[in-house]
Amino acid sequence: MTDEPFNALRFARDLAQVRADLEHAAQPYQPIEHQDAAAAGFFTVIQELTADTDPTTAVARALDAYLDIKTRQKEHQEATEARRRQDEQDLEAEEAITRKVECPFCGVAAGMKCRGTGASGGLKKKSHADRYRLARGLNDATGEAQNP
Repeated sequence: MTDEPFNALRFARDLAQVRADLEHAAQPYQPIEHQDAAAAGFFTVIQELTADTDPTTAVARALDAYLDIKTRQKEHQEATEARRRQDEQDLEAEEAITRKVECPFCGVAAGMKCRGTGASGGLKKKSHADRYRLARGLNDATGEAQNP
């Protein structure tokens, strides 16, 4: 605290500004990955204390708000990571089927990765669309022959 006398008007103005800043940082209306758990906790403490709530209860509610956001953020991150891993597995499975045929676009042999056609000419992560369609067409034709 400073040695200056207490100015109730300035305190009210500063408190309103801090509340607005914290509410914006906590962003309860935004997706969970954009919310700030610490800001939500501090905002809750201010809300509770200005509502004449017992300080221990105010801190407990702030901790609940903080931990709720942290828990939901962790769950969201785990779900996002699981989707990313699943997407990678799907791409690998798709590429395994696609690489069974020669690429009609870049001419690479079966079993090899497609080559880029740009200046670098490096290997591509994903096969050319023509190769994908050819592999799917052959795979569907063999699947239909086996089913009847």
